[in-house]
Amino acid sequence: MSGSGATALRRRAMDLLARREHSRSELARRLRDRFPEADAESVEEVLVRLAGENLQSDRRFAEEYMRMRMRRSFGWLHIRADLQSRGVDADIIAGLSPPEDEWLALAENLVASRLRGQVGLAPGSRDHQRLFRFMLSRGFPAEIARKSLQSYLQSDALS
Repeated sequence: MSGSGATALRRRAMDLLARREHSRSELARRLRDRFPEADAESVEEVLVRLAGENLQSDRRFAEEYMRMRMRRSFGWLHIRADLQSRGVDADIIAGLSPPEDEWLALAENLVASRLRGQVGLAPGSRDHQRLFRFMLSRGFPAEIARKSLQSYLQSDALS
């Protein structure tokens, strides 16, 4: 690719990174979509240079993405699957998971917000089962979902 083409690739990559973090594979895909005439070598060269200048980092992307998804009350299994689909290396993903008590607190907050204003959720009831399935669909492991529901039921019984 010509010098101006490489400059255009880099400029587009920098524009994308200025808006938000992107994984390396996401950025490569976006650049190939925008510049179909660019060869893989040119795209790779731009990505290596951006990573070398610390302008693009899969670790930073993964950390930011995880924080964003946790703020939206998604569990680890969902976040991990999203990161894998975005091309983040398995070693980076493995180093991210916060301790179980953080996930439990997040799950308990989600249960409390879903049940705000409701009283008397009976264990095994249709609503209890529905909420359990909801927690699983949000990416919480079954054990965390179960513990958060038990915690809510106990606190509800005490009040």
